[in-house]
Amino acid sequence: MGLFEIEYNKVKAFSKLFNDYNQKSSHFADLISDFPSLENIYKQISFKSKNYNHGFRDSLVKELYNQNDGIKLNEIQKQNINKLSEKNTYTITTGHQLNLLTGPVYFIYKIISIINLCEQMHKKYSEYNFVPIFWMASEDHDFEEINNFSFQGNKFKWSSSQTGVVGEFKLDSIDDVFNEFEKCICDYPHGDEIIKMFRCCYFNTKDFSVATRKLVNLLFSKYGLIIIDPNKKNLKSLFKDILKKELLEKTLYKESKKSTKRLNELNYNLQANPRKINLFYIDDCRRERIIEKENVFETSSGSKKWNFNEIQNEVDSNPEKFSPNVLFRPVFQEFILPNVCYVGGPAEIAYWLELKSVFESLKLSFPIILNRNSALLLEKKQLEKLDNLDVSIEEIFLPSDQLKQHLVRKYSKLELDFSDLKKQLNIQFSKLKDKASLTDKSFIGALNAQEKKQINGLKMLEKRLLKSEKRIHQDKINRVISIRDELFPGGKLQERISNFSEFYINSGEKLIGLIKNNLDPMNQKFSVIEI
Repeated sequence: MGLFEIEYNKVKAFSKLFNDYNQKSSHFADLISDFPSLENIYKQISFKSKNYNHGFRDSLVKELYNQNDGIKLNEIQKQNINKLSEKNTYTITTGHQLNLLTGPVYFIYKIISIINLCEQMHKKYSEYNFVPIFWMASEDHDFEEINNFSFQGNKFKWSSSQTGVVGEFKLDSIDDVFNEFEKCICDYPHGDEIIKMFRCCYFNTKDFSVATRKLVNLLFSKYGLIIIDPNKKNLKSLFKDILKKELLEKTLYKESKKSTKRLNELNYNLQANPRKINLFYIDDCRRERIIEKENVFETSSGSKKWNFNEIQNEVDSNPEKFSPNVLFRPVFQEFILPNVCYVGGPAEIAYWLELKSVFESLKLSFPIILNRNSALLLEKKQLEKLDNLDVSIEEIFLPSDQLKQHLVRKYSKLELDFSDLKKQLNIQFSKLKDKASLTDKSFIGALNAQEKKQINGLKMLEKRLLKSEKRIHQDKINRVISIRDELFPGGKLQERISNFSEFYINSGEKLIGLIKNNLDPMNQKFSVIEI
């Protein structure tokens, strides 16, 4: 089959804001730099070049080599890091939490989106270099959100009593997850490859951040992907002035009001609400919000307190202890990277749209915001089953209950839709009412009651006939629903639930290349890929 595409608004799994953005609704004009296209990303270069501190480039190169010490970088990756020191090099970035074994498969689609986009941009604008960057959300502290992955309906969960930023978690207790997972995949054609991957990345590894770096590097190093961990002193030192500005002037809270007001006027729900201070403090295995009370800054637990001068000194001395929240992270990213485009999921697009006015106040270029690719992966045998059952790809996207009703009508040899009969009945009663209005108007009430009674009778007969036909075709319908349940686990999009290993066990390393070859970041439709 190759590739089949469906318009996002037909998938019925995306928000109104996302669908409107994807369709380039003009009312977003004040909230973005421009809509995504190769040409608009190219235009973004001139804006970024003017207000990016090119002095950061050498610091970036040095830091990236430091971070990747002990990681086997190939020549393409080394070239990409070195190119960052050149003023004609720009980045295209995506970021994500450190999900165990990458979490849901859309993690893979995000990274493939930036790799493909860099290749397209360089092909069209060869005078510039474009480097794909994966930004690890290593500072996140919501362990319950990232400590698991799903495989064929089974949830594998890593338990740990550690607290603080998840990137620093030690992996001593990871073997329980591995032992359980190994039993499930060892008999598959490429199960041993996943087992080796897990061992290589998570065993004898310093912490969760390094493990994630190893895994992402194993999957994508051949495409020149560069991985950056922002939770480093050298990087946050570059950002000290903006950190102070956020603490003392409440920059994001004040300046985002223009954008959030516009989103509210457009009747969109805010993805994240700006706080007075959008920073956390990392210390003693904790990541706590920073709040201000009566000119005193303190952590949410009250364990740390500073006055105005003290907190500025703390930023100067220990910038690595200050951690951006989900809304302030984009500011940090765009400040230190020569970035022209950010690729994110639907939720990320929603919160980026709150930030244009913040970027303007800080005199930072607001990047082009592009939705990551979305896809459904089908195996050949699933496609053959659907074909034998006379079910199209578009039909399988129907909600389960709607699909069942649709299949009853499709498989039945009878006319199960009584709409024409109801229409004829309405016409006949309309004529009777016209006559009654000329003779005895009191008769109209009786006609209305009789019309309602007969329409309800037709509806009841239609319902009984559908039920009878459903019993006749129940076996075929059940087989279709069974396939749908495989493709939409728990009734949700596959990409939001299933782990990549679910498909890798049968396809092996060719899986990544197959997905990559079937996704185009600028073709903003939902893709269906045969694997």
